[in-house]
Amino acid sequence: MAEQEFERFGEAMDLDFDVSFMEDEDRKGFEVAKRRIVSAIMSGAMVVNDDGCPIYTPQRVEGGDANPITFYEPTGATYMAMDRKKKTEDMGKMMALMADYTKTSSGLFGKMKNADLKVCLAVTTLFLG
Repeated sequence: MAEQEFERFGEAMDLDFDVSFMEDEDRKGFEVAKRRIVSAIMSGAMVVNDDGCPIYTPQRVEGGDANPITFYEPTGATYMAMDRKKKTEDMGKMMALMADYTKTSSGLFGKMKNADLKVCLAVTTLFLG
């Protein structure tokens, strides 16, 4: 079931999940991202809504319940958000990208615990492929 939801997300967002055309490094990165996302779906931390958007609820939040984060389909402006960062600010670019297409702030991701951040980055890397 979780794999089906992952595939539905890919189809809704027009993502290419065909590993037969990927180079070894890209295939390995894809498999890591897929495993993280499928695990999050299996645990109930992530759901895919009717529009195919993944919605992730961080699991390691200090001081209470976390608000769910919806990953909307990126637009050209989403990718341009990375241009506001310096060439050497790779993580800053990722945070800006995630903030834009989740309609949140980069500070949310900056404060996020590593386990939750890895899931969010997994979704984001699929859009960069």
